[in-house]
Amino acid sequence: MLVTGAEATLVLDLITCGSAGPCNVCGANGATFGWAFTVLNTITVDGLGAWDAGSDGLGTSSLAGVWTNTGTLLASATVSDGSAPVASASSDERWFFETITALTLTPGDYVIGHVFFDSLLLAQVTAPFVTIPDITGIAGRQGSLNGGLTAPLDSFRVPIFGPTLHLQDSAPVPEPATWLLLGTGLAVVVGLRARRRHGA
Repeated sequence: MLVTGAEATLVLDLITCGSAGPCNVCGANGATFGWAFTVLNTITVDGLGAWDAGSDGLGTSSLAGVWTNTGTLLASATVSDGSAPVASASSDERWFFETITALTLTPGDYVIGHVFFDSLLLAQVTAPFVTIPDITGIAGRQGSLNGGLTAPLDSFRVPIFGPTLHLQDSAPVPEPATWLLLGTGLAVVVGLRARRRHGA
């Protein structure tokens, strides 16, 4: 029997709702808003998510991405109402997640963003939040207005909690009893082989 390691968690999650509202200045192509963060200890992520204010659906599909602080895109995904829902620490709220190829983020600075439109995909602004201890330095960022998915490298007055990352599950770790069984089985196999050798 295998015991899973630490449960998968969100790199950043909201504790309670802030002020949700549409962009109004994003244009027909949308604009990327999000937040900057610093990785203190290497982490591996395997999902990109978008905030679903009110748990009533995003209303449309939209791109989310994560970049280096110089604008190199590391991963992106299209998130929609068909994506996997993930509960938030904020009651009656949730995220939608899409799986990405496992991405290792080494210590350094990164930005994450999500495309918002004038009337759809509500952003959560000034919401109290919690992060894993391996990251810090949360600050607002924005990309080009009407530019679609662009690296959000420009400073913005507050973090926009449209996107977040999913921390990869730890590898399953065998219980001590499992190690004992494996060790006993190995000893039996070695003993049988030795007996056959000597008996031949």
